[in-house]
Amino acid sequence: MAAGLGIFLGCVGKSAQFPLHVWLPDAMEGPTPVSALIHAATMVAAGVYLVARMYPVFQVSEEALKTVAYIGGFTAIFAASIGIVVTDIKRVLAYSTISQLGYMMLALGTGGYVAAIFHLFTHAFFKALLFLGSGSVNHASGTFDMRKMGGLRRYMPITYLTFVIGSLSLAGIVPFAGFWSKDEILGAAWADNKLLFAVAMAVVFMTAFYTFRAIFLTFHGEYKGGEPPEHDAHAGQPHESPLVMTLPLLVLAVPAVLAGFANFPNHATEGIAHLLEGALPAPSAEALHKEGFQWGIAISSTVLALAGIGLAYVVYQAKAISAESLRRAFGPVHTLVSREYYMDELYEDVIVRRGLYGTACAAVQWFDTNIVDGAVNGAGAVTRRVGDGLRWVQSGSVQAYGSVGFAGLVLAAFLMLVLLEK
Repeated sequence: MAAGLGIFLGCVGKSAQFPLHVWLPDAMEGPTPVSALIHAATMVAAGVYLVARMYPVFQVSEEALKTVAYIGGFTAIFAASIGIVVTDIKRVLAYSTISQLGYMMLALGTGGYVAAIFHLFTHAFFKALLFLGSGSVNHASGTFDMRKMGGLRRYMPITYLTFVIGSLSLAGIVPFAGFWSKDEILGAAWADNKLLFAVAMAVVFMTAFYTFRAIFLTFHGEYKGGEPPEHDAHAGQPHESPLVMTLPLLVLAVPAVLAGFANFPNHATEGIAHLLEGALPAPSAEALHKEGFQWGIAISSTVLALAGIGLAYVVYQAKAISAESLRRAFGPVHTLVSREYYMDELYEDVIVRRGLYGTACAAVQWFDTNIVDGAVNGAGAVTRRVGDGLRWVQSGSVQAYGSVGFAGLVLAAFLMLVLLEK
């Protein structure tokens, strides 16, 4: 158990699981191609991959697997709740990534090994597509703030179409890639833990809602002006991105639709399950064949996803319910979630400045300043003083060098005579 939990602790930080998730939204300051590659497909996925690769270690401990499942489930619903209220489109996608990584961890903890790896595979395509789409709308509007966008579908048809494809896949709408992998996770949760299944189903609704909230705020309604850069000749006029930006969107849109069929139709004996058999010992390989597609779960999850899309339409497109009235109705809850549960304040103000800084951090700083730096600076000071003392030897005078050499020769001859007499 200790080995499994130790490995998982590293994965919690690497794959931005609660409570070590705060770094990922802040990392969205980088360029969107970096976000698409590192934060959607490669770097943050390493933690999920490590748990999967070390799965035999986790399997010998029920407590370790439960820890993975519950941390993943809580992370999924926790991050999804924040994605509902944030207004920066890249932060929406960042919290979506955290939520989906939690989904994968939930799958691993409930025995859905194939489902987790399958979702890791499909997620890479549609989330990279969405990140690049956010960069495209930023190129047109000069901002990532969705409140300053709106109406971009008329100006950016390619970006709009591909962003909708990625969103439908993320929301888990049939036949897009995310539908197949998401429902296998739900099936694994249903078979192992009904509470986590309920959490996973709630995340389905929330994911569809915040994803299409972003679509309606960004692409529908009237354009709100954005913040065009001053050097842009098209300032005030949003326009479709150039081919160098739209071509990757079109390329990624294809696997965002079709990647789910890599594990279709017989999920138990073909596709990804068959490829993963060799990675596990025999009992685990047999357990893989118990996973499969369940129509009841698929239909119910699709209904929930469509309900989330419908609610987003009612609030942000039809405006039958005012978003402002919802904010007032939820009051403190909305404030708590919009401040991201005050996790940044907890780390920066409470733990670092008032907690660790006055105790452990101060002690470490003293040791670094006085011991480590003192040793380095002391060695340099001694060397400098020795050099200053010996500097007179290097006078640059040929006569002085000759005199010293002659004196040395006389001294050597004198010593040889003395030694020979003895």
